[in-house]
Amino acid sequence: MTGAAPGEEGGLTKAEFVAKADALCEATKAKQEPLRQELEEVAGRARGEERGSEGLTDATRTELARTLGRIVAMSEAGQSQIQALGRPREDEGQLEAIFQKVESSFESSLAYGAALMHHEDAKAQAIAERANTETHETAVMAKQYGFEVCGAQP
Repeated sequence: MTGAAPGEEGGLTKAEFVAKADALCEATKAKQEPLRQELEEVAGRARGEERGSEGLTDATRTELARTLGRIVAMSEAGQSQIQALGRPREDEGQLEAIFQKVESSFESSLAYGAALMHHEDAKAQAIAERANTETHETAVMAKQYGFEVCGAQP
């Protein structure tokens, strides 16, 4: 992808890119809020089940995985919109590193859901720990670039 957006000779400035991307991130987070609340409720139920003698039920595992998948799908759509903005040429490498880290976190979320579905709880825990690290690293990189909303925790 070139730094210039279609129809624009010089592309977006960094300030323009950040403002437009942050607006898209804000809109995506607002759309995701009901799903994030649902995920918190299911996660709370899962913690209760984990303390019980039966462990996580298949229904809870499925609900966690599906809700995560829906959140990731919305995030990927938002990420596609951001990438379609056209990156400032001088920041191409830095933005590519951020976008790759974001994509990796999407993949980790989906892998976590798959591990839960397959009753691979130790694997799910390891993936969750890696995903938490990726999320933190992404937030640091995004903040260093200048984003205020993108990369920040919901």
